[in-house]
Amino acid sequence: MNRLSESLTACARKIEAQHDRHDEDAGVILVQVDQMARINNSAGTAAGDAVLDEIGRRLENFAGDEFGPGSCVERLDGPRFLIVPATPLALGALRAQERALHVALAEPIVGDPHGRLSIRIATALIVRDESVAEQLLQACDQLARPASARDGVMVHAALSRNEVVIHYQPQYDVATGAMTGVEALLRWQHPELGLLGAGPLVTAARAARLECELTEHAHRVALAEMARWPRQLGRLRVSLNITAADLGDPDFAARFAAMARDAKVDPDRLTLELTEQAMLSDPASAAEQLAQIRALGCAIAIDDFGTGYSSLSLLARLPIDYLKIDSGFTRTIDGSDRDRIVVRAIVDLARALGLLVVAEGIENERQLARLAEIGVATWQGFLKSGPVPGDQLPGLME
Repeated sequence: MNRLSESLTACARKIEAQHDRHDEDAGVILVQVDQMARINNSAGTAAGDAVLDEIGRRLENFAGDEFGPGSCVERLDGPRFLIVPATPLALGALRAQERALHVALAEPIVGDPHGRLSIRIATALIVRDESVAEQLLQACDQLARPASARDGVMVHAALSRNEVVIHYQPQYDVATGAMTGVEALLRWQHPELGLLGAGPLVTAARAARLECELTEHAHRVALAEMARWPRQLGRLRVSLNITAADLGDPDFAARFAAMARDAKVDPDRLTLELTEQAMLSDPASAAEQLAQIRALGCAIAIDDFGTGYSSLSLLARLPIDYLKIDSGFTRTIDGSDRDRIVVRAIVDLARALGLLVVAEGIENERQLARLAEIGVATWQGFLKSGPVPGDQLPGLME
């Protein structure tokens, strides 16, 4: 019997005994140390073994302190460990300890030439009515998956459980102050951590190559909500974000057109936003997809303009309607001559190309006054409102 089987068998027996004593499901923690090949190659296998021994000691101290006497730490195959608390704990209680466990393992370890390790931590609930050994094997397999695979599981779970929600940041006319549109922004309603920004989910989707699936889901949610909006929101233009992966998909424009049609949303009310980097990643594909989207009646906006490396000739050739000035310029527009000059140059360039300008990140009246002087048409920012759920938009129009 190999070491993995022996270790898992011993752990399974302990968990089965815990099931019998407490008649409850039991949560466990798995820990995997990455980059051991680097340590073994650079400092030798003896140094690698010493590192794992030290990790084991730290885990034993942590388990004893946090989960009480009787908690056990088992070394599985290679750089992998299993913690079984002394008494059954729910997954939420174990996940609350993950940050503290990372801290316990973060201190430099003698033998690691770089003084740092990459640690993966996962929790699993071992239930009573299924084979404990099989559940442990499945948990180990999950932990051993590449990060992209685990990211994919997370993204698919968020989509299937409808955890993706949309908040809308209002956009206002500089001259009249009227709300003219909104930007639809993805948020993640995490079942345990509450409302999160887009960052964690977008990063996971990118790593797992699920960006197109995430974008499509977010668009479906936003379009369905638009279709149910009251009449007073019926003239608002809604901006939806797209990525380089979307533009690289030859079926994206047709699929988006079908979604808008099915939702009964007029394409004339829609703007699709992309960054300069997305526009430049594959100019030929971007131009083709954007031309199809614009033919539907949608507008096209370049987001965070001024922060990338746009080719001005490409900018002139692509079917674009709006430039959005990055908030890094607008936040200091009321005090920095350089940023004011940059914003004015963007406005002049846009005017020469027949484009409109939207300024992001407006936080005070002085910035808004500067925008009016320079000739910016539209703005968004916390001066009036951050992103809000769709049902709060009517109150912001009053």
